[in-house]
Amino acid sequence: EEGCILYLRYTAKDTAAAITSLKKATEFDPEYGRAYAALALAYFRVVESLWGKELGRDEPYFWWGAHDYAELAKKYPTSLSYTVEALRDVFQGLAEDARRNAGRAIALDPNDPEAHIATAWALTISGEPAEALNFVATAMRLNPNYPSHYVLARGLALFAMGDLKQAADVFGEGVRRNPDATALFLPFSSVLAQLGRREEARQILLKFRPGLDQKGLENLPDTLHLSFKWDYEHASVRERLNDGVRIAALPLDVTVTSLEAELETGNPFSQQYAAKRLGWFGPAALQAVPALVEALKIEYLRREAIEALGKIGPPAQAAIPALVALQNEALVGIYAKDALSKIRGN
Repeated sequence: EEGCILYLRYTAKDTAAAITSLKKATEFDPEYGRAYAALALAYFRVVESLWGKELGRDEPYFWWGAHDYAELAKKYPTSLSYTVEALRDVFQGLAEDARRNAGRAIALDPNDPEAHIATAWALTISGEPAEALNFVATAMRLNPNYPSHYVLARGLALFAMGDLKQAADVFGEGVRRNPDATALFLPFSSVLAQLGRREEARQILLKFRPGLDQKGLENLPDTLHLSFKWDYEHASVRERLNDGVRIAALPLDVTVTSLEAELETGNPFSQQYAAKRLGWFGPAALQAVPALVEALKIEYLRREAIEALGKIGPPAQAAIPALVALQNEALVGIYAKDALSKIRGN
């Protein structure tokens, strides 16, 4: 059990120690299903937290290793092996499968907090974050010294509900509680940026990747994959999370106002870029709606402007007539329909 305890501490060093300890356990007992499952979880954790370098290999090595251990765990089913299956499903955006496997884990051991966390993930990615919070609360009650991935599950459920302020409080407290919990840094910076606390958001990004220059910071959201996927219907939540990181990476003098000016007067390339970036700001870019509606008249700006209006969502009501006029256009009709459904809150 020592390996499981170390794994729950959630730092790169403890995870490495947990892996060593769990591997020894499987050497002593090659049919120790719970140890294989814990190894799979530990390997997934390395990928999720980007600890590969610290453990001497790149993340894909741990990603595939996790799947190998998950297969071994399946041969000796335990509550934890079903938890691993549920998390594998979550990582692939298979919400229904995740819920089924997490349900099996809880049925086998109702007191296993990890099974409750896996259920929370399955609910969050399938658009039921309020219900997910109940399972996180149960997990935290079952394990009062809970590790930081419980904080991640709680913060992202709050984010998915649109409660940015409470999500920021939860992530902030989680980082204070465990300054090594790097998996919290990106969502924390995203939420701060979306709350307009961009200086703090930027500092968290720099703490996550010390020494990155401006270009490196701006490339960050595209080089990282979150290990969990929302199912197809709720993929916009994940996109919003990424957009927050994109705002956090922008120079502080790039604002909705400066982007609006660029959209109206810049060259075609910078206009396109400005429209795209305005979309990252989501509802906070409300003031730019008239400029974006104007941009719909310019063919080379149309798609970016449509997508930006969709991301602004319900506050962009004023754009509805212009988007309705475009919904049957050959090249952009599909994007106009998508933006309309987001603005109308469908």
